[in-house]
Amino acid sequence: MDGHDVEAAHGETANRYGPPLSDKPTVPSSDSSGGSKPISTEREPISSNRPMLPLTADATHKPKDPLNDATPDNNTEKFDSSSDSDTAIGDVSDIQNASKRPTNQENDHKKINTTQAVIIFITNEVGIGMLSLPSALNTLGFFPGILCIVVMGMLSLYTAYNLVQYWRKYPYMLNIVDYGRVLGGPWLEAVFAIGFLINMALISASAVVTISIGLNTVSEHATCTVVFSLLAVLAMWAMCVPRSMRFVSWASWPCTASIIATVMVVMITLGVQGPRDPTAPLNLKAIGSPTFVEATAAFLNIAFAFSGNQAFPTVLAEMENPSRDFPRAVAIEKCITTTIYAIVATTVYALAGAQVASPAIGSLQPLMAKAAYGVAFIGLLGTGLIFGMTAGRYLHVVLIRHIDTFKRDKSGRRNSIPSDPSRGRRSSLAMPEVSRKLDWAVWLFSVSAFWIVVWILSNAIPVFDSLLNVSSSLLLSWFTWGVTVLFWFHLNWHGKWRSSTKKLLVAALNVFIMLTVLYMMIPGMYASIVSLLNVFSDPNETVNGPFTCADNSIFSS
Repeated sequence: MDGHDVEAAHGETANRYGPPLSDKPTVPSSDSSGGSKPISTEREPISSNRPMLPLTADATHKPKDPLNDATPDNNTEKFDSSSDSDTAIGDVSDIQNASKRPTNQENDHKKINTTQAVIIFITNEVGIGMLSLPSALNTLGFFPGILCIVVMGMLSLYTAYNLVQYWRKYPYMLNIVDYGRVLGGPWLEAVFAIGFLINMALISASAVVTISIGLNTVSEHATCTVVFSLLAVLAMWAMCVPRSMRFVSWASWPCTASIIATVMVVMITLGVQGPRDPTAPLNLKAIGSPTFVEATAAFLNIAFAFSGNQAFPTVLAEMENPSRDFPRAVAIEKCITTTIYAIVATTVYALAGAQVASPAIGSLQPLMAKAAYGVAFIGLLGTGLIFGMTAGRYLHVVLIRHIDTFKRDKSGRRNSIPSDPSRGRRSSLAMPEVSRKLDWAVWLFSVSAFWIVVWILSNAIPVFDSLLNVSSSLLLSWFTWGVTVLFWFHLNWHGKWRSSTKKLLVAALNVFIMLTVLYMMIPGMYASIVSLLNVFSDPNETVNGPFTCADNSIFSS
């Protein structure tokens, strides 16, 4: 509302009940007949000269807050993840929500595009998890294993799409933990934060364990395994110090090339030389007959291969146009990832048979296994880089917010809701300004603390498969699939989830996903613990406890 709008409004109202008011005095004047009457200059309403401020001209104006307004809005259907009036790219609601994103003009040029996002997503997922898929096919059988890979890939694509639907309604969110605050307030944010950091640490620890296996294999156990794990952690920490997501994007190219090269080395070597014992029969199984614990552990390994969704919101917040580019990028990534998984799992299993190992590099003969690990190191470091960067950026944001709150409390100023991380759902979405020196100090502390925890976990659970299973059952099941179901029902609450046949079918799909999550969580955790205890109690295994210097190479057992 500008000054002309106010003038028109006040002028019309005044003319209905009498002459318009003016702050200019009337002056007497004589006409030709000698009479005098008051003649005034051109009159203007008093309000036209009043200083105007945005949103203060109308005292009754109250801007709507979509995060704190508890009253259902009839227009919220446009944010529904599957409604006919969904928020479309470029429509009014999409433009309005995009304008609410936290922006920093200094860093606008550092935003990532669709191609860079695809590379980050592929490096994020195609890595450690792929090395365990051939072993899962050996346990479940060829056809059940491939079916699980394809179905889990499709479900992870759907749940990733739920993330951007939720972001379109609440475009202030910077990471998966912010999603938790919007969903349930500060208490749920705390639950999300603890689970998210532990899961990031477990996945990164599995990368550390894999690198320690490779270093022991290449060097023939030249030193203590704890030292090798420390070297891996130091290398990943150093890669996380540059904090730009564009750096991650550029670093992802050699990491992705390393992963592809490793897969090619494994498949070509198995095709030429065969497995470690070429004379032994392959014993391929179309349908396996595993025990409950074995089947659950194999299913969890497949689920782990699609663990990247929890890191996607951090990348989404760094994209140039998330509403348009994220669905495209994640669809491309999931199609590529699922195809690679299916090809690699079937080829390696068909060539190695019952001798297939987890990680799959262990299926090769000694010399080529060393060569394959040498190629794989760069890709494994890339996996640690992406997950370490994701966790570090979250810790950095949280610490900066709380430092700003502490400084405000110390100065005696009352915090507004957006600047106080302890108040309201919207508060976690504001990023305060701090000095560059303090910003970098907090960043270095964040990544250092994270990788110290990772090193401890990698030595406490030094078994590759067990780390994957614990992570998948306890936390990954929720952050990749479970929480997105909650997001969907939050968008479709107040009966919208049953408003049509289409909605009921989508609701049924989300219920199925939640049941799958509960299966991975409860029986999966039981299977993970049993498998780990069996490894520790096996007299033929050299790894018999935490923080051991024992040789964990593929040739040690």
